[in-house]
This record gives sequence, structure tokens and C-alpha cells, in this order.
Amino acid sequence: MPAASRVARGIAIGGGALAYAMLAHLTNSTPGYETLGVVLALAPIAVAAVVLAWRARHRALALLGCALLAAFAVARFADLRSHFPSIYLVQSVGTFALLAVGFGRTLGRGQVPLCSRFASMVHGELSPEVALYTRRVTIAWTVFFVTLAALLVILYVLAPLPVWSAFANFGCVILVALMFLVEYVIRRLALPTLHHRGFLASMRAIARGPRTPVAAPRG
Repeated sequence: MPAASRVARGIAIGGGALAYAMLAHLTNSTPGYETLGVVLALAPIAVAAVVLAWRARHRALALLGCALLAAFAVARFADLRSHFPSIYLVQSVGTFALLAVGFGRTLGRGQVPLCSRFASMVHGELSPEVALYTRRVTIAWTVFFVTLAALLVILYVLAPLPVWSAFANFGCVILVALMFLVEYVIRRLALPTLHHRGFLASMRAIARGPRTPVAAPRG
């Protein structure tokens, strides 16, 4: 894909995500937007469900299930309008919980930590030092995602809804960006001899797939 097309796609995705976050925060912080709140809260879940159903082995049955769930949502729309912030909560907590599971499950015995897999796609075969570092980074991301999920629940229970919404829609994104930045700085200090590639170059290398098999690191 040409560079200009990649940039345009990135801007479109970023702009769409920002618009969604702003509208979601509006529905949580301003009365009178309950219907929009339900639509926005359910939209990502509905899209994910349809995509998974389309890729399912029994596609027709899976799509029928999606249609039944949609009919149920329409029938209980009034109840959903009254509790739509809870849908946002499930969506946000579920996202970070799944990320935590996705990273954490690769830390078991005989498994290759997820960050080690990513590093091998960028750098090829990993030295023992880099393999150990990427294992520790995988642990750090797992703990980070668990912490975000816990904070979302705690703030939802204890803080006013607009405060929770600001954290869920903007604060989490800022914290994820800071996590990337802090990890990058630590990586440069901990692995000074490693050829450090930029974020976009690394993402392109990961998208191309693994270059070499990765052995599970020790330690």
C-alpha cells in the first residue's frame, strides 16, 4: 500500500476513534442522549459479533444468533436506555480483560511470551537477553491491563459518571500511550546494543508475520 494511503487510513481510523470517544463521553455526561448512548455502546459489540459470526464454521447459525440478539435488544430498548452506561462498562472492562488474558496466557510454561513473538517479527532470532526482556515486558503489559480493568470498575462504582467516562474514553488511551513511551525508554536503556526500530516500522514488520520461530525464554 502506498505511503499516502497508509497515512490517510491512519488519519481516518484515528479520527473515527476520537469522534467515537467524544460522542460516548457526551452521552455519559449530558442528559438527553440516552438513545445515542445505547447505539454507541452496542455498536462495537454488534460489529464484533457479526464479524465473528461471518467467520464461524456454522455461519448461518451464528448469524441467526446475531439476529436474535438484535431482536432482543430492540424489544428491551427502553431498559437499555436506562442502563446504557453499564454497557460501556462491560465493553471497556471486557476489552482490557481480554488483552490481559491474551498477554498473560502466553506466559505459561513452554509458551512464547507475546512480546517475544512481536520482537521476533521485527528483529528475527532473539538473543537470550532480549528474550528475557520481552518476557518481562509481557508480564508488565498483563499487569497493566488488569490494573486498567480494575480501575474502570472502581471508578464506575465510586466516582460520578462523567469522571468515569472521561477516564474510560480518554484517560485509558493516554495511559496506554504513556506505557508504550515508558517501555521504549526502558528498552533503549536496558538493551543499548539492540537496533531499535520506530513504532510504525515495527507495526509493519509485525503485520508481515514472523521471520523465525521463537523458543520459549528461560527465567
